[in-house]
Amino acid sequence: MRIFLLFLLLLTALNANEIDETTLKKMIGRMLVVGFNDSEIDENSQIVKDIQKYDLGGVILFDSFFNDRNRTKNIQSHEQLHRLTKKLNMLSNKPLLISVDQEGGKVARLKPKYGFKETPSAMSVSRMSEEDARHTYRVQSNMLKQNGINTNFAPVVDLAINPKNKVIVGLQRSYSKESSKVVKFAKIMLQEQRSHNVISVLKHFPGHGSSVGDSHQGFVNISRTWSPKELEPYQKLIDENEVDMIMTAHVFNEFLDKKYPATLSYRVNTDILRDKMGYRGVVISDDMQMKAISKHYSTKEAITLAINAGVDILLFGNQLAGVSVKEIIETVYQQVKSGVISLERIKEANRRIENLHTKYSIIQKPILFSDKRETLTKEYVKEHYGLIINDITIKPITIVLHWTAVMDFEASFKRLNAELLYSDRADIAKASALNVSAHFLVDRDGSIYQLMPENWMARHVIGLNYSSIGVENVGGEGNEKDDLTPAQVNANIKLVKYLTQKYPSIRKLIGHHEYRNLEDTPLWLEKDAGYRTEKVDPGERFMSEVRAGINE
Repeated sequence: MRIFLLFLLLLTALNANEIDETTLKKMIGRMLVVGFNDSEIDENSQIVKDIQKYDLGGVILFDSFFNDRNRTKNIQSHEQLHRLTKKLNMLSNKPLLISVDQEGGKVARLKPKYGFKETPSAMSVSRMSEEDARHTYRVQSNMLKQNGINTNFAPVVDLAINPKNKVIVGLQRSYSKESSKVVKFAKIMLQEQRSHNVISVLKHFPGHGSSVGDSHQGFVNISRTWSPKELEPYQKLIDENEVDMIMTAHVFNEFLDKKYPATLSYRVNTDILRDKMGYRGVVISDDMQMKAISKHYSTKEAITLAINAGVDILLFGNQLAGVSVKEIIETVYQQVKSGVISLERIKEANRRIENLHTKYSIIQKPILFSDKRETLTKEYVKEHYGLIINDITIKPITIVLHWTAVMDFEASFKRLNAELLYSDRADIAKASALNVSAHFLVDRDGSIYQLMPENWMARHVIGLNYSSIGVENVGGEGNEKDDLTPAQVNANIKLVKYLTQKYPSIRKLIGHHEYRNLEDTPLWLEKDAGYRTEKVDPGERFMSEVRAGINE
């Protein structure tokens, strides 16, 4: 057995050599969010050098220094913050997570004393009407967006179980001791932040509301106070596809893991959160410099354990201690080269991070979808598939790529927006008056637009609509020329990767011209033997390039 394990370590180390040093270090860099001291930056600032050299994943901004609350750090005013975030984006080669802790109440980096609008605490919001809570979080989300903040480490979904808890309950950071109420108000924040393209982070998994201690100060044991009830808000929001990112807590629970605190625990982050609860998104650590970690583990030990546990992004706030980006990356790099951390684990984390950026690059542009269109869809399902359905929700299994045969984006959108089929579609008019549609429309510059929820049925491919997501690409001049752009190829690759992570049920990717290859499969539901059309979109060249990109 020992020889076999040594062989596996050697094999992993050899595989790491498949990627050159610069590329691997940039992949590691994507897994870091770090703090820095400056309120103004330029090309010579160390944080900018790190961003550009290592493709750093993100930064976290603070209004003051932890050990000197009167000394401002990254946030001084609206004008200064806007300059800072604008430069961070401008000087970064890749999408950058620009993050803050803006929960409201006592945990807020954008404070009234700097000229920002005050947001009430979670406990205060929980006493509001749903309408007022939504307005509160809409105002805050707009404030974040206007100041260049695209990631907020909120909402807190810890339950207010222990009234003696100082770090969560005492600071009014929890909505309630009841999971249903926590979910209700957390979802409002999630929805408002998403509508403003602000990434949300649920915290602190697997629950910090029952603890007595503060993980900023040292070891926190929740073994005798924690309850499985504390997982309920996470499970509900995961099941409803509301979660962008989850932050782990530095809490220890011997009934979940007899050896490690949650951030460093494979049992907590992989066995429970991913395998049992079904979470497929990004996991970020709480600050790795908190004393609950730093007092008991070296930087090398903590980093290695966290990544191997399933943490995708490591957070180093550089408030409680100072550590260089170079030191972190060199440490992880050597652990990968020696096989202690697998290359696949680095790739997996990078895929999740890329999918998160893809999700937030998608532009919402809904097509008209009234009760009339829904009724027509149900009638189509009944007539062509022999199914009587209560709603038009589907379980996605196949992604079908198309071209519009129209060279202009707005003209393409107009064709899909109407509820009734255009009069020039005589080839399919007899089958139904329901207009063709798609879930996504990709412009020629690679911009991705979502036209309707991807788990609603759209009429876009004969026989397979009831289990297929449709992606239209602007182009296909004359409905015969494969003129789709490299930007569209890349956009389709990113979109397919994102959708297959979101829906594990997806098993197939086809071009529209390949749809009849599935006639003899259980996915084919069409009952009209004479209802077929010949398709050439989006072409063999396009499909082969997309497939190659997905398999990289």
